[in-house]
Amino acid sequence: MIQEFSIGLQYNDAMGSTSPIVVKLEGGLGNQLFELAAGYYLAAKLDTDLYIDQYPIPLTTVHGETGSGYEPFRPLKLPNSRRVRLLPELPRKLIVKLTQHSTLFKRVVLKSRILVSNRNPGKLELFLETNDMNSTIEFFSIAKPVRLHGNFQSWDIVESAARYGFPRIFHLRVIPDWIEVLEKKIDFKKSVVLHFRVGDDAQRNYNFRQPNISYYFAGLDILRAKRDFSNVFILSDDISRVKFMFGNAFDNDFQYLEMPNNSSPAERLHILSLFGGIVCANSTFCGWAAWSIYNAGGQVVVPVPYSDGSILGSRNFPPSWIKLDKYSGAEVS
Repeated sequence: MIQEFSIGLQYNDAMGSTSPIVVKLEGGLGNQLFELAAGYYLAAKLDTDLYIDQYPIPLTTVHGETGSGYEPFRPLKLPNSRRVRLLPELPRKLIVKLTQHSTLFKRVVLKSRILVSNRNPGKLELFLETNDMNSTIEFFSIAKPVRLHGNFQSWDIVESAARYGFPRIFHLRVIPDWIEVLEKKIDFKKSVVLHFRVGDDAQRNYNFRQPNISYYFAGLDILRAKRDFSNVFILSDDISRVKFMFGNAFDNDFQYLEMPNNSSPAERLHILSLFGGIVCANSTFCGWAAWSIYNAGGQVVVPVPYSDGSILGSRNFPPSWIKLDKYSGAEVS
């Protein structure tokens, strides 16, 4: 397990010895993209390479991802032809299975990933994100290659990365046939989407509670007042549960859009990103769709507060996004 990660953490180029930024990815696609943006920003700022450690993903996701969810998108390109390299090592299936049954074992495995020195032959210092806003300030002050460990869920970091070339709109490398069919049937730019996150993991997550139905209708009213949206679609991680929970509130103007069960997270994000307007769930995944929609000229509504507990989570929503209280639907300045 150690050997693959140890390769190439320090190399020589024409300018002399240069160490890369090393960023770990963990969690689902939404979390991974925040982490990726942080690594990209520092690599671009320091004019060095970016190495992406995907080892923690199968140990930390609740959605079943087994590797980087970014791979189906077009490759990242750093300034000055610097490299972006996805380190191939993933945990053995036995380790994944054991971590699913023991939280303590998972903590030990992930902790050892951070601390064991022979996984860091370049002797890079570790920047460990803490759960406060000062951590973001400290992140922006980093002036040499480091290993990054944290979620980095700050849209300020994403915007800073985008100024160097991080994607403002995510495009798939290959568009599958089922998406091409949908794009011919639906006028996405004239349609608005309500995104619901109602799966079991969301129902149990008391730190990041989901919005009330009043939030969705308030957001829809605001978007319709801004633009003549001809269609309203509902997307979710569990369409059948949305129908059970809220179906009586929707009339025939609302259409449910279901995607193939075998569609990848990147494909689902692509579809969500095609709409001209979006009313987001309390979800980093939906936030990234909003990022693409807004940068394509669309309208975005997001719920606040994002966090109901001590964990900050996604923060610093771009100022041009419309923010509504997720319980009352009232606009928040």
